Amino acid sequence: AKCVDIALSSCTDVAYTQMMYPNFLDQKSREVIEYSSEYILISVLHNLLQGECNPDLRLLGCSVLAPQCEKDKVIKPCRHVCENLKKNCLPAFDAIDMAWPYFLDCDRFFAGEEEGCFDPLAKLRGEVDVEEDLPPDLPGTFIQFKHHSYSQMVSMLKKTASKCSHIATTYSIGRSFEGKDLFVIEFSTKPGHHELLKPEFKYIGNMHGNEVVGKELLIYLAQYLCSEYLLGNPRIQTLINNTRIHLLPSLNPDGYELAAEEGAGYNGWIIGRQTAQNLDLNRNFPDLTAEAYRRAGIRGARIDHIPIPQSYWWGKVAPETKAVMKWLRSIPFVLSASLHGGELVVTYPYDYSRHPMEEKMFSPTPDEKVILFL
Repeated sequence: AKCVDIALSSCTDVAYTQMMYPNFLDQKSREVIEYSSEYILISVLHNLLQGECNPDLRLLGCSVLAPQCEKDKVIKPCRHVCENLKKNCLPAFDAIDMAWPYFLDCDRFFAGEEEGCFDPLAKLRGEVDVEEDLPPDLPGTFIQFKHHSYSQMVSMLKKTASKCSHIATTYSIGRSFEGKDLFVIEFSTKPGHHELLKPEFKYIGNMHGNEVVGKELLIYLAQYLCSEYLLGNPRIQTLINNTRIHLLPSLNPDGYELAAEEGAGYNGWIIGRQTAQNLDLNRNFPDLTAEAYRRAGIRGARIDHIPIPQSYWWGKVAPETKAVMKWLRSIPFVLSASLHGGELVVTYPYDYSRHPMEEKMFSPTPDEKVILFL
């Protein structure tokens, strides 16, 4: 038996490129696998479980149906990955009265780390690409001005947080539609904890997947904050000592990867702009501006805490959008900004006109001349 390229349509995005026949289920050809009930099941699990555990279960199933092969030897997936996923996903299976699939038996088809296993879900956590170590003779404040893939971005954020572990940490606010973690790096004197009267601030980048300048700027900003704090920069130390800063470089990693596959100069302005669900995140949040205008005309009506209109949930709400909304409810942010690319413009809250007919009317702000100058 020899390693062959993976040709299964549901498994082309795994973190390896070659598999071996027969697989762990003794299926001896691509045709046999594609017509099998196991292969069909991993293709429809997302719909059956209403989006839960996606694409984790599919990738786990692929590690059994299309086992990783290196130098004509099969490598089994790690048992602890299977056990953790089974623990997290069983409630979703119970909700539809479905048993855990037999071909994902953690004891039978998976191996322990001491046996040399691999993590089939590493790609979702950005652990596939390894960032090159920087030369030791570089100055303290050094930013590597290079483009970062999703996995390189995650690696850089983790390395930066590790370098400044006393003032920084990383966490995920949720998953994209294709299962990638939405990684945040936080800077604070007590990372991971809200402190009374310490203002919370967040920057978000890459809401449109093909607008990558904001994503890279936030990666560079994280490196800068860390290194300058360590070097004793009083301005940066004061900023971090008195503010809790959250940086989310990529809100749309799925769209970014789609644009990156096409390559700069070839993808136009549409490819990768939206999510894997074909949703524009910039237009997926509830329109509370119109609701605020409506309430402003009602005596005694509050506009500081506006409930989301029930009609909003009738449409399709992206998991990325839900993740940000959950994030906003868990942390009392007092200031936020989202970095886009492609236009010289700054928009503020209430940037919708009060009347629909005024949509294209010029509505300058008091500091319009400053913005134009910048």
